[in-house]
Amino acid sequence: MAYTDALGYAVSTTSSAALAAYEQGVELWLRWRSGALEALDLAVACDPRFALAHCTRAYMAWRMGKVDVALDAHAKAMALADVAYDEREHWHIQTVDAMQRNATEETLTSLERIAAQFSNDRMAMRLLSFNYIARGDYLQGLAQARRGLAAHPDDPQFLTMAAFFLEQSNEDPNTGLQLGLRALEADPGNLYTYHAVGHNYQARGDYRNALATFERANSLERYAHLLWHLGEVQAILGDTRITQDYWDSTAPSLPLFERIELRWRLEILRQAPVQQEIWKDLAAEGERLLEHADYLTIWMHHWIGLAFARAGDMEKAQQQLERLRQLPEGRASGHWSTLGADLLAGEMAFIRGDLATAVQHMAPAVRRIHEMGGGSREQKDIFQDVLLELQRRLGHVDEVIELAQRRLHRNPNHLQSLAALAWVYQQSGQTSLQHQTCQEIINRAQAAPIYPHAPAVLEARKVLAAT
Repeated sequence: MAYTDALGYAVSTTSSAALAAYEQGVELWLRWRSGALEALDLAVACDPRFALAHCTRAYMAWRMGKVDVALDAHAKAMALADVAYDEREHWHIQTVDAMQRNATEETLTSLERIAAQFSNDRMAMRLLSFNYIARGDYLQGLAQARRGLAAHPDDPQFLTMAAFFLEQSNEDPNTGLQLGLRALEADPGNLYTYHAVGHNYQARGDYRNALATFERANSLERYAHLLWHLGEVQAILGDTRITQDYWDSTAPSLPLFERIELRWRLEILRQAPVQQEIWKDLAAEGERLLEHADYLTIWMHHWIGLAFARAGDMEKAQQQLERLRQLPEGRASGHWSTLGADLLAGEMAFIRGDLATAVQHMAPAVRRIHEMGGGSREQKDIFQDVLLELQRRLGHVDEVIELAQRRLHRNPNHLQSLAALAWVYQQSGQTSLQHQTCQEIINRAQAAPIYPHAPAVLEARKVLAAT
């Protein structure tokens, strides 16, 4: 006879071993722990006709960038489409097929249908959250999280999802933090929850707790995206050496697009030049990924385009830009056909040395940065930081003030913005305000774990010492 899973939902397998392996795989994947795909491999080996396990294996493989595995799982799920055990399993097969065809609207509709009828289908809900992030639709993500939480108020999965979208939507970051900490208390080994809590701390400029959260998570298990977060926070705080260590990590290796972003941050915002050979290697790696271009996210396509441009291959960078321009307009592509493409066009102009054109492209996009999808708000902060640097280099005082004050409103410890304000006061001869801001930089550097040789700190000390 067929079984039901731990949530009480029917599954098609009659193998207890297959069901146990499936449950283990889902649990590991939801908690960002290793071994998830291997557990799904075991599940389908125990029962090759377990359609839901094939679907879940495809979901995981696509998220991990294992295209060959995903295509194999898709094919095996589709072969069982006519004998799907029940409605939920059939809908998952439809979802996997839509994902394989890159039919984003169909994928979203299918997942929403599953979530509406099977409120505790945590895999569908997690995939929904990824789709909402890709579209920049944080409020809809929050609405789904609240529905899940209303039905299952103590489930760490839904607590974490609500915590994340409360912060990302800026609807109620304080409640989001409390929900995240509550989820951690219920499941202290859940790396996905550490991620949401760390995001919240970073967004508000609580770098001490952000570092502690990401370090604690990686002490449990080195997870690639959490390693990137550690490198990103360290780069923000000024320690390029530690960021470089994370960039070089091989256990596990950071995904290509995260390595490109970290190098770009170090080079542009920390004035730490990157050897041209490194950029060429990154571009070559990106070109290999483009062999499966349709299975890469928009976010990945953007960073591969930047790597091409920085490596000096503007023709291939232009092809990536054109790919973004051809995406559906509006929310369906997370506004990447317009706003996101403009960001890449601006970065390409920056690399060519045409700073004025770079600003013309990037400024309108940055004004609407939180309407864009692709990554989280904190992942998109790099575009605001680069534009601020561009405006400073061009001497645009009013624009620098606007950008800096906007960032400081949400994050009072954003060092680059404080340094930009000090620069503005110097340019306008407001010496008293310049000194006050420099002292504020020193005070905040002492309160947060900011690297003592960060350029903003050194410059502030220099100004204060001169007086």
